[in-house]
Amino acid sequence: MPSFTSWIKLNFPDATIVYDHFHVIKLMNDKVNNIRRRLMRDLEDEDKSDLKGQRWNFNINNENLGDAARDQLDKCCFLYEELGKAYALKEGLRRIYRIKDIDLAQNALVYWCELAEASKIREMITMAKTIRKHGAGIIAYWETGITSAAMEGFNNKIGWLTRQAYGYRDEQYLILKIFDLPNLKVTKEL
Repeated sequence: MPSFTSWIKLNFPDATIVYDHFHVIKLMNDKVNNIRRRLMRDLEDEDKSDLKGQRWNFNINNENLGDAARDQLDKCCFLYEELGKAYALKEGLRRIYRIKDIDLAQNALVYWCELAEASKIREMITMAKTIRKHGAGIIAYWETGITSAAMEGFNNKIGWLTRQAYGYRDEQYLILKIFDLPNLKVTKEL
């Protein structure tokens, strides 16, 4: 992110840099996962079973969890206070993106950073510093309404196509296939 931002500022000094909410939440999920992994390293082998295999339960949006996954998540959050606080902060950060008013969103982000710093969890403190440092680009999401979701989806389709195209020897054919991607159905019917 820093090199991209520097390049944009150098080459397009009047551009508004927008940090998509997907990337902010992905970074937050990475921080929560780092906490989970750090806690696992400190546990004895027989005590790791509660946290093992729980990464996706912490990454999935709370409202999308099944009952069994929610029970496992609740148990982990109860047993490991740091992880419980970090997960609550992650969900709080996600909820900020539901706020429509830019001033309320900005105040909510400032308050979120204060809560993260007060948690005394080093990964959350680092996340708060990142949000403060890139606050203008994060708030630009509310100012512009721009999201990179469509571009990210298209890039994923290109990645899928290149994996499917392993062995293509004709670069021009691959380029034509990329141009035809919007017409291509990439899911299988069951």
